[in-house]
Amino acid sequence: MIVHALILLLILSVVPSNSLTCYECGCDQNNITACNCGVTSTAFDGDYCIITEQRFIDRTYIQLSRVPRNTTWVYVEDPYYILLLESIRYNQTADAWYTWTEGAVFACDWDLCNSPNLINALPASFQLNIDKDWLDTNIYGNGSVTECHHCPFETCGDSANPINFTECPMTSCDNETTCLAYDLWNDLETNEQCYQSQCAPEYLDDESAELFGGKYRIEVEAIVYLAQDRSKYYIWEMDVYCGAENCTRPTIFSEIANKLNYTISDLSMYPTVRPTTLPPPTTTTTTQRTTPPSSTNSTPIAKPLRCYSCGCNGTAACPCSSTVVVSIDDTYCIIVRENRGQDVLLNFTYLDYYASYNYILEAPFVIVKESINYDESGRRWFTTTDLVIYGCNWNLCNKPQLIPLLPNTFQMRLPESWLDTNILGSGLPVRDCHECPNAPQCGTTDFIDASQCPIRSCNTTCLVRDTFDDPAFDFLCYQSFCISPNDDQYNINHHRVEIEGLVYANQPNDVNTWEIDLYCRADDCSRPEIFKEIHEQLTVQIGNLDALFNETHDPTIPQRRCYDCYCFNEVNCNCNKITMQSANSTYCILMRENFGPDQWTIMGHLDQESTFVHIRDFPYIIVEESIFYNGQTGQWNTVPNFAVYGCDWDLCNHPNLVQYLPSSFEMRLPESWLNANILGTGQPVRDCHECPNAAQCGTTDFLDASRCPIRSCNTTCVVLDTVDDPENNLLCYRSYCAPSTDQSFDYDTPRVEIEGILYFSKQPFIIDLWETDIFCRADDCSRPELFKELRSQLTATPGDLSPFYPISTTSSQPSVTQSATTNPEGTQSTTSNASIFTRINLFSMLLISILLFNFH
Repeated sequence: MIVHALILLLILSVVPSNSLTCYECGCDQNNITACNCGVTSTAFDGDYCIITEQRFIDRTYIQLSRVPRNTTWVYVEDPYYILLLESIRYNQTADAWYTWTEGAVFACDWDLCNSPNLINALPASFQLNIDKDWLDTNIYGNGSVTECHHCPFETCGDSANPINFTECPMTSCDNETTCLAYDLWNDLETNEQCYQSQCAPEYLDDESAELFGGKYRIEVEAIVYLAQDRSKYYIWEMDVYCGAENCTRPTIFSEIANKLNYTISDLSMYPTVRPTTLPPPTTTTTTQRTTPPSSTNSTPIAKPLRCYSCGCNGTAACPCSSTVVVSIDDTYCIIVRENRGQDVLLNFTYLDYYASYNYILEAPFVIVKESINYDESGRRWFTTTDLVIYGCNWNLCNKPQLIPLLPNTFQMRLPESWLDTNILGSGLPVRDCHECPNAPQCGTTDFIDASQCPIRSCNTTCLVRDTFDDPAFDFLCYQSFCISPNDDQYNINHHRVEIEGLVYANQPNDVNTWEIDLYCRADDCSRPEIFKEIHEQLTVQIGNLDALFNETHDPTIPQRRCYDCYCFNEVNCNCNKITMQSANSTYCILMRENFGPDQWTIMGHLDQESTFVHIRDFPYIIVEESIFYNGQTGQWNTVPNFAVYGCDWDLCNHPNLVQYLPSSFEMRLPESWLNANILGTGQPVRDCHECPNAAQCGTTDFLDASRCPIRSCNTTCVVLDTVDDPENNLLCYRSYCAPSTDQSFDYDTPRVEIEGILYFSKQPFIIDLWETDIFCRADDCSRPELFKELRSQLTATPGDLSPFYPISTTSSQPSVTQSATTNPEGTQSTTSNASIFTRINLFSMLLISILLFNFH
């Protein structure tokens, strides 16, 4: 199929012509004005705009962005909706059930619809609730059980093929505990359900369970489609944490759904009908704008990127002096060479990051599209190169001098015997062909739902597309249909395989397969598994791209390379992906964060100004730990929450260092001090300074505490040392009495949360305190001097950090000035059950939570 160069360039397949512009900003509720950043991105069909909120007890994170249509676990019927994640939780002390909203999403699909003006319109809650007697009987029960249904992996079914619950028998737990059951990707109307159940993990069996919402709760993801009946919601997912007999029975989810009461708040801020500026649906192709942006535009481009902008036809060279200025935030420069028979078309221009189905992870890169064609007369298979694209992201990087360096081919080949059997076929006039011409079906090659594409008889050619491929996760969006007899006869009569391969400069020997299109007449050639077979059979010879990739960045701007991956519950987080960003504004990090029994490992770049406290030197290690009181044992325990290693030279965050990240700095306080200053004597009322709205800053000796007057407090006093400069003895102090009506967070557990930072340049090692949060019930525990006392009492032992020593450091291990070889009395170390959310706001973590919302 011959397609215009810019059509191939933009979408590399037939796609609708609509583009969508969304705001791309982030902020928190303390500074919503930061979400008026004015940054936007434009992409073609497949995305929609979103506003997301992650609501924690002390902060709400807000993100304005865009997501692909097929990103969520549950298929979005209409990308104009409100989604809330709500939890009905049990407060054992008050013997009361309450509702807490953990997150919210607003989604829409017209230009700039995720306006910052709508942030405050996000509903606070759908007020999901259930009668207390029913919850007491069916969720809390006696508070513990000895057996639960055991089905640790998802088991799925629907009305036609019900779940076989005999595969989830009642199984004894190791001790008296609670149960945990998930209802994933649920459609209660069609009885479509994926069920999972087990005995509760250990972290839900002690007091730290309150940090996660408690042992007894129901979590519901509820969605309201704004263009439909707004009085009705649909349930996406339901999780049940329970201690009642047989509370994980398969019918529990439908029982809960029938019992749920709700109040959908005022949604009038969102139009019932999409604005008329929304482009109408279309299936035509489009080309990218190639003319320079108007010079009359008075708005300056914040981060300009200058690209060459020319086009030539039928010449080996293409002299070019014309340029265009665009934004480096959402575009890159490109050179395109398209082969049309004997003609060669060259184009120098720019392209939006999101203009292709497959997101470009980094630049520079090369894309080559090749066709493996069948010659009917010669009865042989031959390969042609259709398209070559080079992309880069620094000023004038798409220079004409690079034309001779563009590769001619990646020599992507398939065995002729395989092609004869699976593409050409035996010449039968009719073949089976899956039929889903209107929308792709997405999943992995092993779990694509081909039932959505029923088999039909086809007497022309079957066109099968792998339209959105992520080789790292074996993910594809599959589409298949029988070509109409009235279609282009070239497509009907020419058997072929079209393959697009992508190579990044930092991995010049690895080809990522982007898209594969099959034009086939073999029987059952549209089976989804065929793409996995192609990956197994495909051979590639890239050739040497060293000369093309000789330049990988703007030589006038220093760059830094960092490993860039994330892993979930992997002991060894292998990472081969390397990204490059400005060395003037970013550095490399290696991070491990604990979420109960789960663990995230993150490698990547971090902006130097993204933390509350300025990083003064590199390398460093930060560890956050919680010292909390266990009322059942009467002991103080320490749990680690996260550890971060930061460094500022190329590839310094090597994945081999993951295993050496310290689990703890062993930060300890004497039990007698904790009892006197945090726990207290049990008196019902205590003095607490009150300045909840803004921090008061100064030194520990000259802090103006008069701005935080003392009030009587009959709950917990929350005291925060929010910004700390250890060298100048500076802190920003905040204190308030926890609201008695707020049951959404565990205020009641007496604890001290400490972030300690260690700079390797300081010898001997000194652990400076970044932030300290105190939840206390002792009298006068909010006095500003408490933080100075805490420092004088604190001991820490960072352990062996020798794998992190920079090259300039001697091989002997430095000593530590603020450390202890033994624990203070009564302070014990435990494995992490807590998740105190990091103050390092990594966009990758935020994006994960946007799409998954919660980790099980």
